[in-house]
Amino acid sequence: MREAKLVGSLKYRNLRYTKNHPLRIPRVSLLLEFLDAMGLIEEEEKVEGRPATMEELLLFHDRDYIETLIEADRCQCVPKGARERFNIGNYENPVSPAMFRGSSLATGSSIQAAELFLEGYIAFNPAGGMHHAFKSRANGFCFINDPVITIEFLRRRGFKRILYIDLDAHHCDGVQEAYYDNDQVYVLSLHQSPEYAFPFKRGFLEERGEGKGKGYNLNVPLPKGVNDSEFLFVLEKSLTYIKDVFEPEVYVLQLGTDPLLEDPLSKFELSNAGFLEAFRLVRDLFGDGVYLGGGGYHPIALARAWTLLWCEMSGRKAPEKINPEGRKVLEEVEWEEFDEDIDISYMFEDLKDPWRGGEVREEIRDLVGRLKALIYS
Repeated sequence: MREAKLVGSLKYRNLRYTKNHPLRIPRVSLLLEFLDAMGLIEEEEKVEGRPATMEELLLFHDRDYIETLIEADRCQCVPKGARERFNIGNYENPVSPAMFRGSSLATGSSIQAAELFLEGYIAFNPAGGMHHAFKSRANGFCFINDPVITIEFLRRRGFKRILYIDLDAHHCDGVQEAYYDNDQVYVLSLHQSPEYAFPFKRGFLEERGEGKGKGYNLNVPLPKGVNDSEFLFVLEKSLTYIKDVFEPEVYVLQLGTDPLLEDPLSKFELSNAGFLEAFRLVRDLFGDGVYLGGGGYHPIALARAWTLLWCEMSGRKAPEKINPEGRKVLEEVEWEEFDEDIDISYMFEDLKDPWRGGEVREEIRDLVGRLKALIYS
């Protein structure tokens, strides 16, 4: 079994979004603190993240966009015309230390994860997975598209068949656009239907790519209330069908935790037990890959879910109960809860949620039938 490495940094504590922004919450630093408190990570398993170089950032983004991000971060202001041209400095993509310094650190860390994978390790960068950013425009809380830059890094290392799998509750519109006419990168995204969720204009079933890339993009827009059984049913069928037509040399897996029931920014109802099974399903079919984080706006749910994934990656048996030290870490998290009337006491006691399965609705089965027809057509 490969040795596991977690690429992270406590520097994210000081590279936060603006107050009241959904990504203001502690994420990577909380995960590291929780793993330490639970005794689930050794020092030699930690890799300190690094910022991306300009050369790496330019693997995808335009130079004038990156230079504007740097200037906006430096002055903590919006350079003239930047809001209109680059979509920065608004509530969605605010000026903050996260806009360049935090995003660059997350991107460099994703490249480190890919490098570690190529060296024979299992590598996870929880700060990665910022899949909405476009080539010269911020989008959906994302300033730098580290999944695309990671894929470009792998392509320059000689990989010609790369599978990108996105389990975030929101469609990976930035990644889709980057590879929509490319036949070397197959993009699969399971997400809330854009009929009711961000990004609204993209992520529909009919978007299959164009030119050389036609047939290399697969969107799985799902209805509200998706449970563990439904999510795993769709994921297994989609991956099995894809494997028949596209054999990847390597894959990149985005593991945003917003499909979880507790997350305030999605309408899915997954348990972290179901999310863990989704991760296992990908590994069973394709072996190890490059693992990135993604969305996730409930810090306690996020820390618990990524802890389960880390235990799986590192070959540990996940404990059933959260110890007093771990509970203290979780209880001390400061964040703006969306609904303080909901009882979340169970999240401070048990690491794994109860299974949230159920019947697979007929509309889900119909969707899978349409997916199959699209893939094999």
